[in-house]
Amino acid sequence: MASKEIVYKTVGEDNAYEVCVMCNQPIDLVLPWVDGQDPAWRAEKNKYDPMHRASEVRFESWDNLQYVFRGIEKNMPWIHRVFLVTWGHIPKWLNTSCEKLSIVKHSDYIPAWYLPTFNSNVIEMNYFRIQELGENFILFNDDLFPIRPIPEEYYFQNDLPCEEAVETHFILKAEKGMDLQMIYACVNNMVLLNRNFDKREVVKANHEKWFDQVYGERLEQNRNLQFWNNFESFVYPHEAMPMKKSVLKEIWEKEPEALHEASKNKFRAHSDITQRLVTMWQICSGNFAPHKYRGRMILIDRDNCQEAVDVIKNGTCPILSLNEMSTEDFDMVKSAVNSALEEILPEKSMFEK
Repeated sequence: MASKEIVYKTVGEDNAYEVCVMCNQPIDLVLPWVDGQDPAWRAEKNKYDPMHRASEVRFESWDNLQYVFRGIEKNMPWIHRVFLVTWGHIPKWLNTSCEKLSIVKHSDYIPAWYLPTFNSNVIEMNYFRIQELGENFILFNDDLFPIRPIPEEYYFQNDLPCEEAVETHFILKAEKGMDLQMIYACVNNMVLLNRNFDKREVVKANHEKWFDQVYGERLEQNRNLQFWNNFESFVYPHEAMPMKKSVLKEIWEKEPEALHEASKNKFRAHSDITQRLVTMWQICSGNFAPHKYRGRMILIDRDNCQEAVDVIKNGTCPILSLNEMSTEDFDMVKSAVNSALEEILPEKSMFEK
């Protein structure tokens, strides 16, 4: 059943919405999490990666998942249910009896022939198999922190996912140490997208959405690329993204071989397909609401740690993504960030014991 209609208005230079009436189905949130310090998990991971080729940075423990839950409860109270997706480990402080929480193990929804997997792309591209997950959901991550109130129409408007339909060039450049597999995965995404959608037809059918003024200065990118015959890439905000369960299922139905091959990758690989394909598919289908995302990502290290702390304390964006660049001075960075999160989110949430 659809949720009740709501009227919401916020003001502010960086986060302004007109008064509007929204009517959405219940919106779930999917949150994948890995306890990189779990001895049993590490032992299984090392069976398949004895040379430790997979980056350890990706599995570093920040010990701040509780602040993600606190931010969700305080700043996104309209969330219907949170699905915590995990290999099997559960935080000791987690209130597993919370009515708004569902704990989902990889083995609960990912086919056995793809398991075990240590590849976030495989974990995310199989979410449509979670039976209890609703049609409307937000793909979250454990490095995302809602630090300011966010209305549900930031993600869904009248049951349509909010998307930035802004084209951009694909940049074939990578600094030393960058994850090359993700660049290949982006290419794979675009191959599948162009195979299933004709750009000229898509733009013609959705002209008003394609050139909506909400995109601001980025609208010029669409004007510059409108005569290209194929999609090259799209702007992709590094924050929580709205998705339709049926769209992810449709992608599997249209491209089963590619998704099957990608799902066999236990670690990130050149044949991966990522969840970015889902949002681009939603854009090309025309079933979306034009929107501009206002979150922020900081590739955090010791040099810009204070900047991240200031953003958290001052709430200069609705949602903040913190990506660790290296393990150098990790404990110092971790302590500073977690202290700032504790300052703005000091009270336990319903998700904690």
